[in-house]
Amino acid sequence: MAADVAQAAVLFAAVAVLAATLAVSGPRLADLYRTAGSGLVDQVSSADQTLYYTGLLVVLAVPAVIGMFWGAPLISRELETGTHYLAALFSRSCREVTSS
Repeated sequence: MAADVAQAAVLFAAVAVLAATLAVSGPRLADLYRTAGSGLVDQVSSADQTLYYTGLLVVLAVPAVIGMFWGAPLISRELETGTHYLAALFSRSCREVTSS
């Protein structure tokens, strides 16, 4: 129970930091985008470029990392218990199963 509360607190803190960062930089970036259009990245400051590229990296990398840490235990448990044979059996058609 305490671990759940700690995880929720960490998640809440991360979302709060993200919201504060977007609240500070968002209106200025929106104004720049209205005036610059497609040349936005050339006109923003280096801190904003760093923020942009960090956000891009997070959007691309976080799903892969979550998938690795969530998927690896699921797959390893399936391999340990031998249920991957059952999944392979159900993925075949009835003719393939009866002919072999």
